[in-house]
Amino acid sequence: MSKRNKAAERAARAAALKAERERQERLRRILTIGAVVAGIVIIIGGGFFIQSQRDSTGNDAAAPAGATAAYGVAVGDAGATHEVVIYEDFLCPVCGVLEAEAGDALTSAVEDGRARVEFRPVNFLSRFGDFSMDAANAFAVVLDAEGPEVAKTFHDLVYADQPAEDADDFPGSDWFIDKAVEAGASEEAVRTGIEEGTFEGWVDNATGAASEAGVNGTPTVLLDGEPVPGSTIGEVAANLEAGLQ
Repeated sequence: MSKRNKAAERAARAAALKAERERQERLRRILTIGAVVAGIVIIIGGGFFIQSQRDSTGNDAAAPAGATAAYGVAVGDAGATHEVVIYEDFLCPVCGVLEAEAGDALTSAVEDGRARVEFRPVNFLSRFGDFSMDAANAFAVVLDAEGPEVAKTFHDLVYADQPAEDADDFPGSDWFIDKAVEAGASEEAVRTGIEEGTFEGWVDNATGAASEAGVNGTPTVLLDGEPVPGSTIGEVAANLEAGLQ
């Protein structure tokens, strides 16, 4: 299937999901006084999105080699003292701030054996274009071809050069391929998967699974299964770093 056809299918799915979300919201206003969602996850600005049902791709979508069962990419020792889970959208500007403020602390904690960190990519910002999906797919392609360490380096490089959420024109396949090669991947190993969107179905499933888990925004940060507190992303980063000591 061509990339154009895939984009058309994603647009159709997004329209259907939007209609369903609006129907669910009308029903919620009628049947409930309010929803109690604080305390389930911490929702930190950027990329608000609610997906009311799993994508029809279901479990038929191929998963990249090395992915976790929870649609993540994990780095660090499985026996580490702490477990960190970060739901993120590569286009989310607040995710970029979190990476800038907490990235070094997370890397240090992984290297010291204090933390195992799992990054769970989602496509919450499809209304702005294809970047979220393209980046998450490329992340999965690099993981499949080269493993978690190279995928994590690719992850960091994308955030270091993250485009604006409202950019007029987003980078294309060659940009992601260049980032993958810079991260240590073989161009031959990743070009086809990035250009053809090999793991877009897996990204759709990851997005649906995140929504089913109650994740309503990015970044959502969990430390040892609990939301990291903070009224600003700076406070979240500081509390996360303190919790890893």
